[in-house]
Amino acid sequence: MPNQRTRRLRISGKGVLFSLGLLWLILIGFAERRLEGNYLWLWGANYDSGEVSAGQLIDRTVWVFNPTLRGFHLSREATCGCMVAEVPSSVSPLSGFFLRVQVDTTGYRPGEHTQQVWLIVRDESHSWRETIRVRFSVVERSAKTDRR
Repeated sequence: MPNQRTRRLRISGKGVLFSLGLLWLILIGFAERRLEGNYLWLWGANYDSGEVSAGQLIDRTVWVFNPTLRGFHLSREATCGCMVAEVPSSVSPLSGFFLRVQVDTTGYRPGEHTQQVWLIVRDESHSWRETIRVRFSVVERSAKTDRR
């Protein structure tokens, strides 16, 4: 119909800023309830691998994200013989990276165990630790498993 005018939706800059601010608040609220970490968001930082056999390798990937507008310097420290992928020396504002953690269960006695890796985070005036935990329970191999 040529006589009918089409209306375009005009989006103002204030509306866009308001929407982005509201989305950011929702993400912050979600992170406070669901994510591990103090200032950094850690997805998958507390992992329970359940029952494993002695000698099994547990492999876990954790996503680390910096939701702040400040950059941080990073280092790592493992409380066990965990193998940890290289940690970048710094993380920029509003960016993240994947961190691979491996735990070799060779030599562990049957029972429950927890291993930790600490990300040591520093800015100009503060220093703190972000904790990554891997829980597992070593079980003895049964006679049926050994026959395979």
